[in-house]
Amino acid sequence: MTRLQRAALIAIGVHLLAGLSMAFVLGRGLETNPDLRDRMAFLVNHRMLWTFAWLTWTVAAPAILYFYMALSDAHPSSPKIAVFFTVVALAPDLAGQAIEIGVLPGVTSPELFLSLSRTATLLSGYLANGLYTLTALMLVWNCRVVYPRWVSVSGFTVGVAGFALSVAVLMESVRGMFWTNVVLVPALLVWIGGVAYAEGFLRHLPTGLSGNANGTDLPCVD
Repeated sequence: MTRLQRAALIAIGVHLLAGLSMAFVLGRGLETNPDLRDRMAFLVNHRMLWTFAWLTWTVAAPAILYFYMALSDAHPSSPKIAVFFTVVALAPDLAGQAIEIGVLPGVTSPELFLSLSRTATLLSGYLANGLYTLTALMLVWNCRVVYPRWVSVSGFTVGVAGFALSVAVLMESVRGMFWTNVVLVPALLVWIGGVAYAEGFLRHLPTGLSGNANGTDLPCVD
């Protein structure tokens, strides 16, 4: 197993758990729940569950960074600034999650709760997510001729859905945030899984035929 395949499997496992946490736990305490009192009560009454669910996304941040680093290293022509965007994204992402985990459950004022929740959402859902998406799109574009078309299509879907999510967060569109996440998380899992699958396939091709799925050698491949 290559480093890229290992990083992909880690990212898939963590993001699958994080996606399930978002669908079945975090939705009760986020903007997708229109009942503010119910949101606040959920955080107080289920703080351990709320914390664990957010920690899955905390782990997802370095997991996706590791995957991006491995993908970039596997293809030396990848722009190094792409990974830098994700490094920068960690700060606002973890800051937003710190607010969700450590601050919001103890807030009793509805006005302050909404203000802090909005701040956390902008940090993670708008700023950090936009930077993560920019990294993904740059790497997908750079290696679009290396992997099968379906892998690239899923990667570009991640880019479109990711930027759409940032726009939805900025516009405070709850419906937009919901549906972009519905598309984004599965697309991300398919793309990462596709990279791992294709990486294994390409590694077993004879030397000189591992440039891309069509057998032409291209500078994106080491």
